[in-house]
Amino acid sequence: MTDDRRQPDPERDPQVPAESDALANLNASPLNRLPAVVWLLLLVLVGIEAVLQLAALGIVGGAQGIGWRIEAIQRYGYSSSIQDWMLRNGVYSPLHLVRYVTFSFIHISLLHALFAVVLIAALGKAVAEAFGALRFLVLALVVPAVAAAIFGQAVGTVQNGWLIGAMPMAFALVGGFTWLKWEQAAGDPGKQRRAFAMIGLLLVARLAFGLIAEAGPGWIAEVAAFAVGFGLSATLLGPGRWQALRARLLKRG
Repeated sequence: MTDDRRQPDPERDPQVPAESDALANLNASPLNRLPAVVWLLLLVLVGIEAVLQLAALGIVGGAQGIGWRIEAIQRYGYSSSIQDWMLRNGVYSPLHLVRYVTFSFIHISLLHALFAVVLIAALGKAVAEAFGALRFLVLALVVPAVAAAIFGQAVGTVQNGWLIGAMPMAFALVGGFTWLKWEQAAGDPGKQRRAFAMIGLLLVARLAFGLIAEAGPGWIAEVAAFAVGFGLSATLLGPGRWQALRARLLKRG
């Protein structure tokens, strides 16, 4: 007997996905869909931490490799005392200015690095796809540098404040992501409040993480990175923001 029941035909019915496409979507890794610029950033972060881990185990660098992490922190970490010295003497050495970027790529431990990498991977896709590669890099690299300067002014030289790790970078991306959600809320107060839910959850997670692996005033830089990231996204970096600002300036002129 012939079965008269109509079988779904993906070629005739666009609402029914082909079986192969459905299986491909189920089996595809979400990491494969990350934009190239996010992959590049993650590979640098993971690569540096991998080298330091191997050095600590004596696999690379020999006996001297055990001290590579401390040496990297001293050479490439951000120091509020160094910032204070540069401001007081008016001497801005490239060897010290580079610290504002390089501090994000050195971590105190594997757990410290993984916590930041997971956040950057989770946020990077949405932010990079909406902002584009160049503006994503501004958020990821320039905003943490600004946050470090704010951190240095806040802690001063009494605590000899050191800042290392990619958490300010992650919080800068949270700022951009929060602005995206705020913009998508289209003036809905409830949705706008929910747009800030992530930063609240992250601050709680950051507090818990600090109790386990990283104490100190680093949270100042992270909050500053979020605020600067959100502000720049709303004024210059967000999709359409620069064009809108330029149009307003031309209209006033």
